[in-house]
Amino acid sequence: MNTDTSTVYRVRDDRVAWRAAGDEAVLLDVRQSVYFALDRSAALLWPYLVAGATVGELAGVLAGREPVDPERAVADVHAFLAELEAADLLERR
Repeated sequence: MNTDTSTVYRVRDDRVAWRAAGDEAVLLDVRQSVYFALDRSAALLWPYLVAGATVGELAGVLAGREPVDPERAVADVHAFLAELEAADLLERR
């Protein structure tokens, strides 16, 4: 995973359809016809990824709204981004 704080991660809008569902979100990889369910923490970060955000920005949002320390927030963001990248749902800029 890239730790460069200037890298912006953004959802590949040509690849993902999504809807919020309460505190969670549901994603559809339109090419593979695979659904993903995002829990509350991941759904909190999702709109920022739609707009484009750095690891630092995402970790700041997570640490500001969930009971997690900043180091854990960064680790959790990296894990989330790695899953999305493995599914080819993100692009980097």
